[in-house]
Amino acid sequence: MKLNSDKVVDMKKLRVGIWVLMCFASPISLAETELQSLENISQELVNIRQQIEALHNKITFEKDSYRDQMRSYSSQKSDLNVRVSRAELNIKDIQRELKKLTDVNKEKNQDQKKILPILKVAIEQIRESVTESIPFKLDQRLQVLKEIEHRLGAQIISPNKATNQLWAFVEDELMLGKSSGIYNETLEIEDREKLVKVLRIGKIAMFFKTQDNQYGVMKRKGNAWYQEMVGDTDNVSQLSYLFDSFAKNIRNGEFSIPNILPKS
Repeated sequence: MKLNSDKVVDMKKLRVGIWVLMCFASPISLAETELQSLENISQELVNIRQQIEALHNKITFEKDSYRDQMRSYSSQKSDLNVRVSRAELNIKDIQRELKKLTDVNKEKNQDQKKILPILKVAIEQIRESVTESIPFKLDQRLQVLKEIEHRLGAQIISPNKATNQLWAFVEDELMLGKSSGIYNETLEIEDREKLVKVLRIGKIAMFFKTQDNQYGVMKRKGNAWYQEMVGDTDNVSQLSYLFDSFAKNIRNGEFSIPNILPKS
């Protein structure tokens, strides 16, 4: 079959146009691809620069923080050095004072050793005096002396402190002789311990009242004390009034009391 010559020419022109178009189109497409690649690279470079800048800022911040911390440590170290120097000076001063006090204490101890025998004799004399005095809370009073003597012998307290405690005890004994009052105390009456009301008048007289309203008086014979129950009606009346007055805190006035002197 034969083609028309005009159509053949048209087909040739078409092929030539397509070829020309392809020749011009390829460089343009390649250029666009390269341009896109350059843009991607540029964006990556921007990102990298941003990361580098962020890291640089972070490093700078860390360096500044480190310098500030080192300056703070240096300041603290200087302050501690000053404190250590002051502490060392204080320790030296304390050591000097301690040496002085040690020397003084040695002298005092020597003096106190001299008064130790005298103090022991004084304790024994006071014990004898208390034992012979009115038997008011006698066990407690003697126990105080016993504790002073024990602490002194065990070197728990110094002779100087023992002297102060002994003098305080003597003052309490003197006050006991100047005061009067009603107290609760346990006495052995008729071979039985009973809780009674005790009325003490200084260190001169001591009366007691049992729970069943019986009255008694402590009397002294020689160096010993004994109990004597009061049966006389007048004496019972006197003691009843005396106990009642003291219970009401009436301490002033004229009172009659039973004879406290022992029978001859």
